[in-house]
Amino acid sequence: MKKALVLFVFASLVAAQSFASYIVVLKGGKQYKAKAKWTIVNGKALVHLENGQSLTIDPTLIDEAKSEETTKLGLGNVRMMTLRTEMPAATPKQQAPTLGDTIRLRKPNQSTPQVEQTAPAVAAPPVNNGSIGTEVIMKFERAYENVGIYEHKLTSSGAHSIRAELTADSEDKVFNAISATSFLMVRNAGVSGAQVDMIELFMKTTNGGSAGRFQMSREDATALDNKSISQQEYFVRKVIY
Repeated sequence: MKKALVLFVFASLVAAQSFASYIVVLKGGKQYKAKAKWTIVNGKALVHLENGQSLTIDPTLIDEAKSEETTKLGLGNVRMMTLRTEMPAATPKQQAPTLGDTIRLRKPNQSTPQVEQTAPAVAAPPVNNGSIGTEVIMKFERAYENVGIYEHKLTSSGAHSIRAELTADSEDKVFNAISATSFLMVRNAGVSGAQVDMIELFMKTTNGGSAGRFQMSREDATALDNKSISQQEYFVRKVIY
């Protein structure tokens, strides 16, 4: 996707009000909050957005049936999944664990096998050989799967850094990846003795297009985790192409 288009879409999302008069849905899944249904001008669909701007697109890209259905049902204001450490009210059916449940911090009084003679009572952290431990990598992999990102490749790029290559085909998955990364980073994936200071995120679509590249520092992760900056603002400010 082109940078100009991506920045315009995300800026529109941030500026949009809570409810739209008409939701324009593209066949690729993107949504635009408009004042009214589009009109055809010189063969192009003219959409008057809620924020006062106008958008001209190829009408063949619009899913008219989905636009009508979404507008009637009021589904245009779908929010991105928020990662929390608590589960919603349980139901009898099995539910997928939240990110907070996945990263349950190890308790200091957790029992460990006793070794005869000179074994220490408390397990020592793994020796730092210049790379992040496999336990930290596995925690990040499980966290990405919990937010719907199943195609991933994570490698240690240093003693305190990770390179993560992810396939994210939608804006929601891009934002979920950013949120999951910051959540684990500030908590060092819940692994005792670990320190994660940098995550290199390389996100792409299934067809190979770029979905955004980021170098998330610990400062960035802290700002995202305490909500002093939103995922949308972080994307616009920090994306690298």
